[in-house]
Amino acid sequence: MRYKALIAALPLLFLSFSHDAAGMKTLYYSTLRTLAQSDAPQTVRLVHTGRVPGQSMTAPEGVLFTYRNRGARSVRIAGSFRAWKAAPMERSTNGVWYYFLPAAEEGREIAYKFLVDGTWIMDPENPERIDDGMGSYLSVTAPAVKAEGRQVTWKRIDRNTVEFRLWRPDASIVSLVGDFNHWNPEDDLLSKGSDGIWRLRKKLFPGAYRYKYIIDGEWFPDTFNDKSASDDTGAVCSLIEIRR
Repeated sequence: MRYKALIAALPLLFLSFSHDAAGMKTLYYSTLRTLAQSDAPQTVRLVHTGRVPGQSMTAPEGVLFTYRNRGARSVRIAGSFRAWKAAPMERSTNGVWYYFLPAAEEGREIAYKFLVDGTWIMDPENPERIDDGMGSYLSVTAPAVKAEGRQVTWKRIDRNTVEFRLWRPDASIVSLVGDFNHWNPEDDLLSKGSDGIWRLRKKLFPGAYRYKYIIDGEWFPDTFNDKSASDDTGAVCSLIEIRR
């Protein structure tokens, strides 16, 4: 029985300290309860398991914040990631407070502070900081950004900015044509990322626009945009609608 218990614990022990090919640490959520040391914010994959053996597990990526203070009664974190609304941090049995921030859609720098028993402090483990404009400083760290899959289409960035996205790792050149550029294949060229996704950010005012991609000389609609229309030749094209 003792050997069976040890074997059952091996996956937990392995994942608590394992790293993937990109160097990202993988942790079980349950191991956070016994954290003994704090560290600067780090991007991790945090495995959540079910309470019943055989239940499925989730492994979201995100940023892990930690702060060690055995004597603190309450520690909260506030930052740009949630409009500076303070969120409670959990405490390990060794006095390490922790907070996990799931990966975001956009890669904007995170500014933050800890609220320890009513007093604001910077992260003592993180040397990266910026002036807050009020005579003090804020700790800053890079965000964890969600990995995009292959079934991507356009997305809205802000009120008037749209990012067109297309997964075609084998393509040599991709351009965007539509009502917004008089269907000119030379006006809007997409840039290819290391993930095989081509991207282009474009300002669009409210309205409806027909569009297509030209991939290595051939015209295609946006495969994963479920809104379509007809172009001036009667062929199928994609449709994007920008509302106020």
